[in-house]
Amino acid sequence: MDRSNQSSSEISNLQPEQPESTAETSPYGNQAYVLGATDDISAFESKPTVILCPNCGDVVATHKQGLPRVVPQFDVCCTTCQVELRRWCAVAVDAAYRASVEPPTLTAMTQAYWNEWLWAGITNYKGQPRNDEYTNRLSTKASEFGWDWELTCPLCRRGISQLKQEIRDTRDSLDYHHWSTNPDQGITLCRECHDIIGFDSYDNQVEERAHEWGFRSRNDLQIVRLALREAIATDQPVQLEMATDLVNRYNLIQSPEEVKELLRAVLLDSNLYDRFVDDSLYQGLANC
Repeated sequence: MDRSNQSSSEISNLQPEQPESTAETSPYGNQAYVLGATDDISAFESKPTVILCPNCGDVVATHKQGLPRVVPQFDVCCTTCQVELRRWCAVAVDAAYRASVEPPTLTAMTQAYWNEWLWAGITNYKGQPRNDEYTNRLSTKASEFGWDWELTCPLCRRGISQLKQEIRDTRDSLDYHHWSTNPDQGITLCRECHDIIGFDSYDNQVEERAHEWGFRSRNDLQIVRLALREAIATDQPVQLEMATDLVNRYNLIQSPEEVKELLRAVLLDSNLYDRFVDDSLYQGLANC
């Protein structure tokens, strides 16, 4: 499509959608964000702001009058690290807090941002997947920084290199699991975790099982399986309090309250609970 014929909404969405901020991606609260996460955030709009390298912490750019509401393009070289920085590998910091931030934390928050960005699935404005492209791009940037980072499955916590050793035909990226297609929302998982939360069955079979068991849809069953495997992976019991973390980490379309009620229904019925549990939930987990 010719750019002159694109709608303004399409043009505004040319940049892949950014993940929402979490405790891991924003350890300094609203005083520091990865630059790509600042779109439409007013925290820096009227404050002197500095842009830092996430590796060495040096200032690479300064906005004395505040950061624009949207920074559509960023291409600056950190002269200390000799690495080209982009929106997704530079950190905006309230200048008043410049002395409070530390390079290891900047590195950790940037890597957490990368993980959550890839886990949620990166697409362009046409909805075309770009995870493979960005997995390679981020891996290359990590190598330039000298970071020991690689894409991991958010559920089993295994990195791509380990998955390749343990699972045949593993690719260099994860598989996208849709929670919803309209609007598109989902989570990327390794193929093994993807199959496990779906009872290693086709979607229509899981859908049929959901209705046989009295649930709304296959999503409900998959979320319960997700919660069970998450509990095993983190060596924690399944509990209602994990609902918010599940929604945030796995980009669920349900609210924390909905997930909490779903877990409550299963935990209060031992026979129903037993229907969800099988040995596959333990596959590939380091603590099993």
